[in-house]
Amino acid sequence: MSQTIRYGLQGVVTLTSPLDLIFGDIDLPLPIDDPAAAVAAALDHPLEFPPLSQATAPGDRVAIAIDGRTPCAAAIVAGVVLSLRQSGAEPDEIRVVVANCDAAGLELLKSQLPADLASSLEFEVHEPSVKEAHSYLCVSKDGKPIQVNRSLFDADVVLPIGMLRLDDSLGYLGVHGDLFPNFSDEATQARFRAPSSSEIAVHQRRRRAEADEAAWLMGVQFTIQVVPGPGDSLFHVLAGEANRVLQEGARLCEAAWLREVPQRADLVIAAIEGGSDQQTWENFGRALFAASQAVQDDGAIVICTDLETPPGPALQRLMGPGESDHSHADIRRDRSTDALSASLLADVLQRQHVYLLSKLDDDLVEEMGLAPIASPEDIDRLSRRFDTCLVLANAQHALARTADGR
Repeated sequence: MSQTIRYGLQGVVTLTSPLDLIFGDIDLPLPIDDPAAAVAAALDHPLEFPPLSQATAPGDRVAIAIDGRTPCAAAIVAGVVLSLRQSGAEPDEIRVVVANCDAAGLELLKSQLPADLASSLEFEVHEPSVKEAHSYLCVSKDGKPIQVNRSLFDADVVLPIGMLRLDDSLGYLGVHGDLFPNFSDEATQARFRAPSSSEIAVHQRRRRAEADEAAWLMGVQFTIQVVPGPGDSLFHVLAGEANRVLQEGARLCEAAWLREVPQRADLVIAAIEGGSDQQTWENFGRALFAASQAVQDDGAIVICTDLETPPGPALQRLMGPGESDHSHADIRRDRSTDALSASLLADVLQRQHVYLLSKLDDDLVEEMGLAPIASPEDIDRLSRRFDTCLVLANAQHALARTADGR
């Protein structure tokens, strides 16, 4: 018998080690067949909130805020826009504001809308570095200025769309984390990207509270949130009052992505399934974090990806003969998008061996302190050197919890 693990769009690792040495429930949640219909159904029956048709008034300017990297983003936008149209909203009253998106992604976002409707809507890519694209909201409780996208500030109704994660996932900021700081200015985003914002519990609580405060000040009470499925799919769609959505979402995320395992393993194989939007250094960090919570000290971690994006500025600090405690301190002061992943990797490498299957050049991988893996077959051979092996499929979404709660 054998066990398979999927990564990327079509990659497969097959483990032929004795199955009593491999543990970890890799039964995956079944994806939604029709995400747009699921969105429409959630908007018709929201949690502790009136249906969307009753929550908007004629003439309201509605802004839909979505991260372009959200799985099934085009289908989600189509579901929301068509529901708004059925509620009586006119196309020129609807604006779709997208974060983390390029021109090609914007066209893809329109792909599931009727052509005449797509051409009638306003689509905007949020630009954190453009001062004129923001409005000053107020000063936060911590004395930080809160700047938000001007279109969201001017809207009568803001419909934020976000992705729910397990509460202990690396860098997760809660139900409003995809709204703020995603739709704030570059300075605010950089502050949130500091590794200490996620590595130090009190700092993470402050950042999460700031995101909640910003949403409240924007008048956001209603939210649309998705629970990710395997790869680029969705498992569930929720809409309604934000705290109630967060509560129900936590239950669904645990059912889908929290793995109960008997013990920490000598080897953890963590795979990232999905297309280019999933194959990011941010998701590498999430998968590494999940694996590091489940592996023995002095054990080994394998991350299976289709990563082909070169490492960013923070990860590059790990490269070369000068890599030291000094460079680790520099990483913790870094504010680039890969800073958190780089800081985590620097810490993990002090305790475990980390292997990477990717599309990157082997020399580049080695310079970061990782051991490159040439083929999926090498992972099967590697697994035979360990007494126990834990498999984490879709590790960018998953966490493992041992019997003693660790």
